[in-house]
Formats: sequence, structure tokens, C-alpha cells
Amino acid sequence: MQVLDKAFDIARKKNYTIVFPEKDDKRVFEAASYLSTEKLAQIVWLDGEQITPEHVSTILVQRPNIKRSIAEKLIKKPLYFAGSILALGQADAMVAGAINPTKRVIEAATLTVGISSKVNNISSFFLMISPEGLEYIFSDCAVNIKVNEEILKDITVSASEMANKLLGFSKIALLSFSTLESGDGESVKMIRNVYNTLKSDGFDLYGPIQGDAAISKEIAQRKGIHYDDRINVMIFPSLDAGNIAYKLCQSLGKFRSIGPFLQGFKKPVCDLSRGATTEDIISSSVLTIASI
Repeated sequence: MQVLDKAFDIARKKNYTIVFPEKDDKRVFEAASYLSTEKLAQIVWLDGEQITPEHVSTILVQRPNIKRSIAEKLIKKPLYFAGSILALGQADAMVAGAINPTKRVIEAATLTVGISSKVNNISSFFLMISPEGLEYIFSDCAVNIKVNEEILKDITVSASEMANKLLGFSKIALLSFSTLESGDGESVKMIRNVYNTLKSDGFDLYGPIQGDAAISKEIAQRKGIHYDDRINVMIFPSLDAGNIAYKLCQSLGKFRSIGPFLQGFKKPVCDLSRGATTEDIISSSVLTIASI
């Protein structure tokens, strides 16, 4: 059974609650209505909720230095109010981004939900499904413009966790223009250091490794890397590489791409593409539920 089929089954069993801060968007309204009708999720609309001091306090918890008057202004913004509802446990997930840029979704979630204790940096992933039905996690393709060792490590840790939850296993490629010792440079050095750190922590990963070696075991063996089964998590050394790769796979390779999903928050936050269809929003919502 493919990941989407599993996600729909999980959603029906859990029937979790999702807060949607963008009700005025027709696609969002249609998707949420479908989720409710099919008993895939319970829906929270902001116009049915009242702002309370507890909602305001979610911002003050994350940023104690902010004046309460400023927090009271921020909480009136839909993304912040939705984030506070999630932070207080009045919803299990937040799905936004149909009409708001990723930056705004991240800002609101950071100031209400907060960042997980497992990482210091928020990142994103796409679920990529090949025409043959093979499933991959691509990360980070939407958030971090500049990547250093700490950020790359956090991206990898978060993506591995999502792969384990959604795909059932995590085998990671730290992608590069170099495989093992075949090349050098600042990005290769960064990848090697992250590889050494995470390998010692028990992660199943390979790197630096080129894209062809990450896809083909035969090519990997010729380049000195040996792995069983297949790699299903692709970690890119920069936002340029990740964004270009997923769009080329989508456009030339006919992959289906679902996302981006934000990772690294204390609670699930899904960032929709502003070009998302109603079907995309439904799929993203059930996958977000499946990741809980």
C-alpha cells in the first residue's frame, strides 16, 4: 500500500482536528469540507473561535520580551490565531499557505507553536512519488537559503523522522557533486562533517554521495559505497539544489510532488504551495495527520 493510501486510512482512524486559517480561499474551503464529510478530520474555522488571554500567552511564552500589547495585535492575524489554537492543543495540526507565503507561515508558527527541542532550525520536505510508485523524501527544498553544518544536520534529523513515520524507514543520502573522496570544497567538507556526526548517532546514511549513486546501487558500488535496499531520503546541500531538483523531477521525470511540509516545530504545521489544488490540500492534510 502506498503512503497516500496509508495516510487516508490513518486519518479515518484518528479523525484528528485541523485548524485552517484561510477559509476565504475556495480551494481550502472545498478541501476542508471534503475532509469533514469523509470523516478524515475535524475542522476548526477561526470565525467560530474567540480569542482569549491564553491564546495571547502562547506568543509571550515563545517571546517573553514582546510587550503584551504587541502580542494582542499579532494574535488578531489569522495565522497567529491558528498557531495559538494549535499550541494550546485545541487542534492537532495547522494547514496554511494557500494564500500566505512560506515566510509568514513560519513566522506565525515560530511565535506561537515554537520549535521542537530536537532541532534549532525549521526546514521543509516534499513527498516525491515516481511514475513507478517509488516514494522519496526531498529536503530542504523550500526554506533555508543558506545552509551550514548545524542547519544541514537539523534538516537531516527532521527528514529522517518524517521518513520513518510516513514511509516506514529512513535511508539517507547526503547529496553532493562529490562521492566520498572524489572531490573537495566547502560544501563537501560540510557534508562530510555532518555525515560523521550523524553516523556516530546511529543514522542510516551515506555521503557525500552523488545523485546517480544515491539512485543506483550498481553505480554506488563502482564509487565505493555499498548499501542494501534503496535510499529514500535525499538531503540537498543548498536550497538551490533542492528546489531545482524537485521541480525537474516533477516537470521532466513526471514525479508527483506533495508539499512543502514544514518540519521542526513542536506540533505539525503544513505549508501549502500557493498553487495548490483542492486535491493537493486534501492530500497534504491527511499526510500531516499521518505524520503525527
